[in-house]
Amino acid sequence: MAFLDTSDWDVLIREEIRDVLIETGGDQASQDSKFLKAEEMAISQLKNFLYGHYDTDQIFIAYDAQNDTRNAHIVMTTIDCALYHLYTSIAPERIPEHRATRYEDALSWLKDVSRGKVAADLPRKTDEAGEEEFGFRISSERANEDNRW
Repeated sequence: MAFLDTSDWDVLIREEIRDVLIETGGDQASQDSKFLKAEEMAISQLKNFLYGHYDTDQIFIAYDAQNDTRNAHIVMTTIDCALYHLYTSIAPERIPEHRATRYEDALSWLKDVSRGKVAADLPRKTDEAGEEEFGFRISSERANEDNRW
């Protein structure tokens, strides 16, 4: 099952734009396949940023209409990234400005989360004992210096 549902897409994109993005003319299976591929690329992109701190298996659960526990911000960010990828596959030089801006905002937020500058309301990684893992890394914005004495 997919992480995103058709109703999720309807919130951020009009149906006629959706038809242009999937280049109507093929059968329904190929049209759905294009959206699923874009969704997979976006989810993979988000997982790469979130994996160090958060349990991506719990975050990207399949859509369940009866019990929807998905994080709305992650759904929105996934769609923003997927739409950007769909636009680049059709007309990379004609991506709407608001799409490019939303994509850049999503990437900026993901970078901040992966660096630990921003905390997200997402399930944290845990070890086998159920203890929260702290996958932190020590870094500096300053250049390395040679401190030989």
